[in-house]
Amino acid sequence: MNISWRSLGACLAVMLYVPCCWAQKDSFTRALRQVTRQVEQSSRPQSVKNAAASLLQMEKTLGGSCARDMFSASFKSLPERLPQEFTQHNAQLQQKALHNFLEKEAYLSLQKASVNKSVLFQLYDSVIPYGKLIPPSARVVLVGETHEQRRVMQEVLSILVDYQKAHPQKKVYYASEFVDDLSAEENGFYAISREEINKAVRKRPFYRPYTEWIIRFGIPVVGLENPVVSDQAIAEDYTHNEGSAAYRVWSSPAGVDKRNNYWARVIKNILQKDPNAVVFVHAGLGHTNYNQPGSLALKLRAYQPFVLEFNYALGANLNGLIEKYAPFPQNINQYRAQLRARDEFSFYNLLAVRVMQDKRWALAVGCDMHVFFHDWAYSAK
Repeated sequence: MNISWRSLGACLAVMLYVPCCWAQKDSFTRALRQVTRQVEQSSRPQSVKNAAASLLQMEKTLGGSCARDMFSASFKSLPERLPQEFTQHNAQLQQKALHNFLEKEAYLSLQKASVNKSVLFQLYDSVIPYGKLIPPSARVVLVGETHEQRRVMQEVLSILVDYQKAHPQKKVYYASEFVDDLSAEENGFYAISREEINKAVRKRPFYRPYTEWIIRFGIPVVGLENPVVSDQAIAEDYTHNEGSAAYRVWSSPAGVDKRNNYWARVIKNILQKDPNAVVFVHAGLGHTNYNQPGSLALKLRAYQPFVLEFNYALGANLNGLIEKYAPFPQNINQYRAQLRARDEFSFYNLLAVRVMQDKRWALAVGCDMHVFFHDWAYSAK
């Protein structure tokens, strides 16, 4: 791929600045504009060349996963005979993903000291006060994860209950990628009942019992996924076959963007009809992260989004930037090692948290809050 280094700054400026003009003039928009301006200022050819070269260094320092994951997530071969409009849009989003990554890398390399000073690092022994850490101004909280992890689902339940207790005046909704939208009307939203769980949670049955628990808590569950996507996923074993046509289409940048547009309409309907609503969106990291093509968080920027991510291995973020520019302090790593030596069981319950207290850095690294599990505790099912 031939890339004009001079064009990278302009590409990111268009990608970030133009949507900003449509957003409300709030703190989120101001932060987004500030990031845009500073990225443009750092977009000199040498800065971007350094950023491109640093991908190789990231391969070494972070075990080789983050850069490959970032680009393999965006650069998939699409099936033949797709509409030309879809393939062209996909190519544009792929290019934006590359430009965005390189620009953020260049920008953060100049701001690393400032980023670290603004991050709140904390260790918790199995209980995180989510209600205090999530700002009350956020009307959308996007909870990003990799899929079918029991430990994460325990935290999702904890988030919903703790936030509702901390803010009893607000109406909490749970909107999920793993639940089909059963709404009969295009401009409405539909909260499923316990009797409809098997009908609505089809693509990944793993989430059925957790969905039932959430309904039992009295929290409305709203499906986000277009049933057409679930139909294709089931027909082609989408969730286990990454080579299937359905997987390559719906997990491509254009596919994710199309799904995110559908989800955003559902979420906006809730927020517009219920002024007390706070919507917790549960989906994969490729949908929620600020730096992903067609980011759902940026589509909902008028509602002060807050992105919360779960990961199990340091360096395994979808874009890797938070690990490089907001790493856990050495004393936290030392404490974790001491705890493991003293009490293996307690070590596996330990939760390490990073909160980006400045929205500019959240927009740059991709999320507002990051929760890290030890890989054994996270992956155990």
